[in-house]
Amino acid sequence: GCMLNGKLYPLGHIERTEDCYRCSCSRTEMSCCSLFSTPVGYDRENCKVIFNEKSCDYDVVQKNDPSKECSEVRRV
Repeated sequence: GCMLNGKLYPLGHIERTEDCYRCSCSRTEMSCCSLFSTPVGYDRENCKVIFNEKSCDYDVVQKNDPSKECSEVRRV
């Protein structure tokens, strides 16, 4: 298997790790890519970014009311 952040994963394809990565584990290496995109181009004065572990993505919410999402968010 492969070790990632202190956790042992089996050989083969890993659809989602605890840290929100998709990985491939072989006997010689482990390669991973993130399942989340980074928000850019949002109103930084009135909005903040919170990582949502359930969806493996960032939510951009209003600072004064985190229950409301901010509009016009670009992601990379």
